Amino acid sequence: MKLTRALVFLTVLALTGCQASDESPVSTPAQAESEAPQEDTVPQQEAEEENTSEPEPAGPQECQEATQLSIEDSIDTQTAAFGEGEFDRAYAISSPSFQESVTLEGFIEIISGSYGPLIESSELAYRDCMVDSSEAIAIIDVRFIESGNAVYGLRYLMVNVQGTWRVDGASNLQVVGEGT
Repeated sequence: MKLTRALVFLTVLALTGCQASDESPVSTPAQAESEAPQEDTVPQQEAEEENTSEPEPAGPQECQEATQLSIEDSIDTQTAAFGEGEFDRAYAISSPSFQESVTLEGFIEIISGSYGPLIESSELAYRDCMVDSSEAIAIIDVRFIESGNAVYGLRYLMVNVQGTWRVDGASNLQVVGEGT
C-alpha cells in the first residue's frame, strides 16, 4: 500500500507535467476571419503576455534546503525513537492516513520484522529529495550502514501535515552495498 501511494504520487506528478490544454472551439474559415483580432489589439496582447510571470513548473522538483532539512529531522526523530524502543513516539511521526490504516501494534510488527537494521542505525545519509510543487508530498532516499559492513537503502514517502513532515510510508529495506 505504501509503495502504491508512492507510485500514484510519481504518476500524478509525471502526468501533470505532460498535460496540454486545447480548449479552442472549432470554427469555419468564415468564422475565423470574422473572429480574427483587429490589428490595434495585437500590441495590447503582446504587452499583457510580457507582464505575465512564469507559471510554476509541474511535476516533481528538487527539495529546497529548508524543506529537505525538515524532512530529515522527522526521519531522524523517528529513527532515534526506534533506537530507544519508543515505538509510540515513532508512530506519532507517521502521517494520519498511515495511522488510520496501521495500528500501533501492526507498526511495531512491521518495523521489528522488516526494518530491524534501521532500529539499530544512528547515522543516516540522505539524497535525491523530490517534492511536488505545492510541497504537500515528497520522497527522499535514505542510506545507512549496519555494523560497518552492509549499506542499506530505502525511499521514504513523506506528507506535509500542517507544516510538519510526516512519514506516510517507506519502500522495502534493501542491501545496496557491502564492505569487507
